[in-house]
Amino acid sequence: MSSTTQQKVSSAMSECHSNHRHAHFLIKVGIFVAILLNNMGATAQEGKADHRALAWADSVYQAQLNQAIAEPTKTLPVLDSVLTVFTQSKDLCRASHIHSWRSHCFEFTGQTDSAVAVAQRALQLFHPGCDSLVLMSIHVTLSNAWLALGEYMKVQQLTETSLRNWNEKWPYSITRNGLYTNRAIALAYQDDLDGALQAFRDVLANARKEGVVSNELNALQNMVAHFGWMGIHSEVQAYRDSAEHYQQRAMNLARSIDDKKALLRLYVNTAILNSDLKKYEKALVYLDSAQVLADALKNLRLTVKIADVRSQCLFLTGRADSAYKVMRVHKSLQDTLLNTEKVKAIADMQERYESEKKAREILGLRADKLQGELEKSKAERTRNIVLSLGFVVLLLAFGLWSRLRYTRRSRAIVQKEKDRSDALLLNILPAEVAEELKDKGEAEARLIDEVTVIFTDFKGFTAMSELVTPKQLVKDLHECFSAFDHICAKYGLEKIKTIGDAYMAAGGLPTPTNDHAVKVIRAALEMRDFVEEGKQRKIANNLPYFEIRIGIHTGPVVAGIVGVKKFQYDIWGDTVNTASRMESSGEVGKVNISEATYELVKDEFNCEFRGEIEAKGKGKMRMLFVKSRK
Repeated sequence: MSSTTQQKVSSAMSECHSNHRHAHFLIKVGIFVAILLNNMGATAQEGKADHRALAWADSVYQAQLNQAIAEPTKTLPVLDSVLTVFTQSKDLCRASHIHSWRSHCFEFTGQTDSAVAVAQRALQLFHPGCDSLVLMSIHVTLSNAWLALGEYMKVQQLTETSLRNWNEKWPYSITRNGLYTNRAIALAYQDDLDGALQAFRDVLANARKEGVVSNELNALQNMVAHFGWMGIHSEVQAYRDSAEHYQQRAMNLARSIDDKKALLRLYVNTAILNSDLKKYEKALVYLDSAQVLADALKNLRLTVKIADVRSQCLFLTGRADSAYKVMRVHKSLQDTLLNTEKVKAIADMQERYESEKKAREILGLRADKLQGELEKSKAERTRNIVLSLGFVVLLLAFGLWSRLRYTRRSRAIVQKEKDRSDALLLNILPAEVAEELKDKGEAEARLIDEVTVIFTDFKGFTAMSELVTPKQLVKDLHECFSAFDHICAKYGLEKIKTIGDAYMAAGGLPTPTNDHAVKVIRAALEMRDFVEEGKQRKIANNLPYFEIRIGIHTGPVVAGIVGVKKFQYDIWGDTVNTASRMESSGEVGKVNISEATYELVKDEFNCEFRGEIEAKGKGKMRMLFVKSRK
């Protein structure tokens, strides 16, 4: 399936699982903070605190039942807290449902492996006494994650089983539409075009049957994407006619319900489809209509896309000057979009910091109250001492001794915990960032002009996972990543994160250096050699083995902390995306670098020029393989 079709189908899928009624749930998040702080102040009423926690968890659960998860990153901590309450109360059915929502959040934020693991945990907790619709919801979430991992056969089997077991007496639910849609997408990716076509028709029929106009609109867009892809690749006119037919129906439906956002997407997708069919003038007409709506809706992201497609159409129709002008507009809009997203990310971090600050202030007031109660207790004890002088002298001596012993023990415990906290913090954050966080309560994101980013990925990781036990797979992965950690420490690189079987690190941050590119390549060569040695050992013992691809690129990044819980030091920017493309465009057992990195290390290493290689989303780029040191 082409990338254009995939984008259209993915867009339709995301709309099937979203609506605009999430404000109430976000209010519940604020209530969550207030209730938890209130519960912290209940010292001698444990039963009452449990009752309040259950009441809060139930209110959040009920609110979420009919709401879309609008902001997964902010929602996850709330779901974690609700899950803790339901787990402690042994409410396995609702705990299973919460796990399903958590899996959706992980999948939405790109943590696909975690999404699969959490969805499978939801299945483990589900039992026959639970609502069967919850089981179907879990199946939708799990199939979403499997689609992202390319496990199309598993998606097909799971969704077909769920649809066979669907009870027609159940009330309307977006869950059924999700099962139909995921099944159709899985068939399309497996090149079962006839099966996929029938499956997409089933999606449309189900949407009409249940009378949900938004689902019907999404189903029509899926039909357009499918027929459009078939028409482009087979050049059968009937497919192209069908694509235009369903496109027109979708537009009419969007106009009838005054869904300007859907109509905007339809205009853009129709323009892309006509461009793919080489109907450039027709594509430009739809782009004009799309631009009017994009301006009205202030949709900067689609405005960028419109400019991109327009420049291509103008160039391909021989209007190079106009295409160049539009390309300049596209570049300016793209820069604006990136800056807007950066500002939003920083604003979100500041907002979370302010929330934490308010919580600390409330805790401070509680501490003052406790201190006042302590002073009152001391006054009462002094009065008792005056009344019973002889007894009190002995009691005072004993009390002072106990207090001294308790204070020393408490200080030792506090110091031990402080040392442990500092060690844990330094294990996940650079020392400079950790100190700033402790001093100020926050760490500002910073632009670093030149950083060298390295990505590694194991070839055939999914296939290998089917050949060995999960325990052995994790053991092998741990062995490799531990070695990579030591290599990064050796060359002063900063490990950023691991994503499944991918490993990401960078040189030249948080403190800029002049030799970061050289050190990153030296580390990459050692990583490659380590994996190769492991491969030879595995081959000698007739065992499955890892093979590695490594990609490196140098450029500017924005570096900082993400989140207010489970801090993570991360980097953003086009440099990161390009480094990832270097890895995916490389070859097994080789270190693939960009031209930007090569200019910094050409005096240190022998490199082999590969030519201009097509990189997904980047176009053709000059790439080189690092052969050896000079």
